[in-house]
Amino acid sequence: MPPKPSYGRLVVFGLVGALAASGVAVLLALQLAKPDIPAAAFAGEPRASDAPEPPPAVEGLRASRGRWTADPDSWRVSLSWRPAEGAVRYLVSRGGRPLDEVTEPRFVDESVTPEGLYRYQVVAVDVDSDRSPPSRVRVVTGSLPKAAARVQGRWILRLKIRSSTISQGGGRVVVTLMPTCPEGPCAVGWAFRGLGNTGTATAQGATYSGSGSGDFLTLDCHGAEVSATVSMEFRVVTAHTVGTGWRATEIAGELTESVPSVSNCLSATNVWTFTGSAQG
Repeated sequence: MPPKPSYGRLVVFGLVGALAASGVAVLLALQLAKPDIPAAAFAGEPRASDAPEPPPAVEGLRASRGRWTADPDSWRVSLSWRPAEGAVRYLVSRGGRPLDEVTEPRFVDESVTPEGLYRYQVVAVDVDSDRSPPSRVRVVTGSLPKAAARVQGRWILRLKIRSSTISQGGGRVVVTLMPTCPEGPCAVGWAFRGLGNTGTATAQGATYSGSGSGDFLTLDCHGAEVSATVSMEFRVVTAHTVGTGWRATEIAGELTESVPSVSNCLSATNVWTFTGSAQG
């Protein structure tokens, strides 16, 4: 007769069997509890890192102004940069406002003036219209020489007597200076408001000189107007951008009036120094 197992062994075998049975039940429950996952979910779905990348920002962006003269046609800023990989066009803006769309890595801005500060931005665009980060550059156009300034418009001349044979005083006169060319510096004609004296001053660099005739500031012995010869010489003191042109804004010089002896009156010579301010 085989020996009977001890109670201790029976207890151990019973525990092992229970654990095995419970483990199978748990695995079966987990398997049955799994949700139905479509097969497509395991396919290669696009990820954020797989999205098309925009073209890189343009590199080597430069701005140059070249040589500017009194001719406004020479006033331009040239932009250039290295082609961006994948770019098919470039968007150019200035001060936040669009200027143009170009296909080549260059652009010329002809709407600039002296004494300006300009900020440019270039963005590359690819075939899918994706845009690169902006590249930026700035340029200061600076001023032009005084000799390049155009002298024109209405001026107030403040006269101060330097010498006179009849002790004339000073004062203010208004004169209109009219260039003889369509643009840039050149000879100017003059006409004094309320006076009959007209003439022309030719330019030599920033200095102008010439003469005219007609009544001016001296009257004859009877208080009547008398014809005189007036010579004018002045230089451009300051110049600035006015509108779209480079204009003289302040001048200084000398006026000389010569009056012949007329109607038993003595001749006269008056010399004034003056400073002039442009009024428009």
